Amino acid sequence: MRNLRPRVAAATVAAGLVAAMLALAGCGASASSGATTTTANSAASAPKTGPEIKFGSYVDTEGQVVGSAIVQLLKANGYTVVDKTKFGTPEVVRKAYVQGDLDGALDYTGSGAFYVGPESDPVWSDAAKGYERVKAQDLAKNGIVWLAPAPANNTEAIAVKKDFAAANNLSTLEDLAAYVKGGGTIKVIGGQTWIDRALGLKGIQKAYGFTLAKSNLIGLSDGNTAQFIKALANGTDGVNAAEVYATDGGLADLGLVVLKDPKSIPPVYNPAPVFRKATIAAYPGLPALLEGLTKTLTVEKLQVLNKSVAIDGKDPKAVAKQFLTENRLLPQ
Repeated sequence: MRNLRPRVAAATVAAGLVAAMLALAGCGASASSGATTTTANSAASAPKTGPEIKFGSYVDTEGQVVGSAIVQLLKANGYTVVDKTKFGTPEVVRKAYVQGDLDGALDYTGSGAFYVGPESDPVWSDAAKGYERVKAQDLAKNGIVWLAPAPANNTEAIAVKKDFAAANNLSTLEDLAAYVKGGGTIKVIGGQTWIDRALGLKGIQKAYGFTLAKSNLIGLSDGNTAQFIKALANGTDGVNAAEVYATDGGLADLGLVVLKDPKSIPPVYNPAPVFRKATIAAYPGLPALLEGLTKTLTVEKLQVLNKSVAIDGKDPKAVAKQFLTENRLLPQ
């Protein structure tokens, strides 16, 4: 399973590092769930009574912001919601909503590679096909309903310093492979699961034909991209490359560049609300209501939202409320 989606807002990074890290996202195509798009104004039929919805998210910045937006949107439309955002790691959140400790959560389509598999299937690098695969099989096997995903893709990538990239003519992973095979030294920091995974660094090395020794890798079991980016920006322990999410908001501010992946090795990770089948049965208006929100979550907007929390230090709930208001998603 994927390591922690780590846009956790750091308090402050040392002077000269622009006060914190990240934002999320990446561009990608969205697939429709088949639900009719609606606005908050047309959700007046939402029930005022019924079973409470325990809605959770990962502990990362995006989980806090988007999860809070979903919670606030549901409450504003008459649903009884228990806010379980910042619930835990992806593994913890997944287990909770499958077992019923949560009724719904914010998850990512690419995680279907690990939820329903097979992990190595190229379908996960196709936004629409990957979504349809996890949607159909998770419902059949686990009674989990995947609603329409956002168009943003926050897939994993490798970043290096801008000056390092310029000095060594690095713009793609093909360039990186040539650099390593030519005797260049790379020391990569990232999550250990990403390093070991067939759709992570292991798969990248195989696809592009280069090999990194263990001494060239720093794998952290509990790390997050804020840590990885800080280590890269500081050159900690000789680190000159790091696992990041392709459009983390802090990258440009810190003088880092993402190496392009023309072979699209990691899965497409579109954020999507997921619910237990019983919850959707009780509240059939949920898919249409939430699609009105998720369809607005472009890469650009997610970058702004995550930057507001991770770099500017704003409260995730306040950022989510402002977003809902500005996009006229709350009942008028």
